[in-house]
Amino acid sequence: MPCDVSIEASAMDMSSMFGSGITMRIKGKDLDKIQKISEDIMKQLDGVKGITEITNGMEDASREFRITVKKDKAMEYSLTVAQVFQQINARVKDASSATTLSTDTEDLDVYVSDEKDEKLKRSDIEKMKIEYTDSQTQKTKKVKLSKIADFSMADTPSSINRIDQTRYMTVSLTLGDDYNVGLVSNDVHAALDKYEMPSGYELEFTGEDETINESIKQVALMFIVGVIFMYLIMVAQFQSLLSPFIILFTIPLAFTGGFMGLWISGSEVSVIAMIGFVMLSGIIVNNGIVLVDYINQLRERGMTKYEAIVEAGKTRLRPILMTALTTILGLLPMIISSDSGSDMIRPMSIVTIGGLIYGTLLTLFVVPCIYAVLNRKKDRAVQVEIEKKSEK
Repeated sequence: MPCDVSIEASAMDMSSMFGSGITMRIKGKDLDKIQKISEDIMKQLDGVKGITEITNGMEDASREFRITVKKDKAMEYSLTVAQVFQQINARVKDASSATTLSTDTEDLDVYVSDEKDEKLKRSDIEKMKIEYTDSQTQKTKKVKLSKIADFSMADTPSSINRIDQTRYMTVSLTLGDDYNVGLVSNDVHAALDKYEMPSGYELEFTGEDETINESIKQVALMFIVGVIFMYLIMVAQFQSLLSPFIILFTIPLAFTGGFMGLWISGSEVSVIAMIGFVMLSGIIVNNGIVLVDYINQLRERGMTKYEAIVEAGKTRLRPILMTALTTILGLLPMIISSDSGSDMIRPMSIVTIGGLIYGTLLTLFVVPCIYAVLNRKKDRAVQVEIEKKSEK
C-alpha cells in the first residue's frame, strides 16, 4: 500500500517533571464513602476559573451487583454472613482447572463447568435458595436468598488503590492552557476550605501542585543558604559587618527588576524563574562589592565620605556597566532562541536580565545613599582621627 512516512525527532518536554496537573488523593476505609466525598469535592470545585475538566476515574467504572445480607434475618435461620457467602460463591464462582494438557509448545488448562453456570442471571441469584439446618428438627431446609438479603446495582472502580494500607481515590483537575497552576491551586484550596471532611478521611494534594510546592521550598532554602554564605564571605573580605549589609541591599533592587521583566514579557513566576532569582542574587552583589570596596579605599586615603562616594561613582561606573552588559549579552540568546526546550529556560534569563538592568541602575544611586546614612558615626570618627593627625 503506497504511503508517505515522515520521521521527526522531538526533545523531551521538561514540563513532565512537574506531573500531570493538580490531583487530590482522598484516603479512608470505606470505598463507597470515599466515592461520595470525591463527588462532593467535584461539585465544590465546579465553577473554579481555569479548570476545564474534573474527574475521579469513575468514567471507566463497571456496574456491580451487590448482595447485602441482613444479619437479623439470617440469624432467624441460624445462618451467618460467612455461610451465606460460601453458598453463593459456590454457585457463581468461575470454573477451576480440572487438569492440564501438555503439548510441545505450551500447557493447556482444561476446565469443567455445568451448562447451567453459563446461563446464570441476576434473577437466578435473587431466586437462589440457601440451605440451613432447622434448629428444632435438625433437618436441612432451604430459604430464598431474597428473604435474608437485599440486592442493588452500583458503580465500582476498575481497581482499588491503596497507599500505606489505606484505600484512596484520586480526583484529577485539567487546566486551561493559559492558566497558571499555582494561581488555580490557590483558588482550589480556597474553595475546599469550606468543605468539611468526615472524621477518619483525609484529603491531600499530589501531582504538579505538590511537586511545585516542594520545588519552591528547595529553591527558597537555596536562596537563604546562598545569602548567608555570601554575607560571611564578604565579612571576611571587608573585615566589617556593615559593608556587606549595605551590599546585600542590591538583592531586593534586582528582584524588583526581575519581577518587572516577567510582567513585561507576560511570563509566569515558575520554578525555573525562581532559580533565575537565585542566580541573580549571586550576580548583582558584584556591583555593590565593586562600589563599596572602592569607597572604603578612598576614605582610607583621607577623603571625606561624600568625596569618596562621588569619586567612586565616577571611577567605578564603567566597570559596573561593562560587567552587567557582558552578562546581559551572554543571556540574550536564551531569550530570543526558538530551539526546542528554550521555552523552559526563557523565564530564568528574563529574570536575570531584568534584574541586572534595573538593579545595576539603582545600585549606582541607592547603595551610595544607604552607605551615607549608615556610616554617619563612622565618618565623624574618621574625621576626628584625620584632624588629630594634622595637628601632630
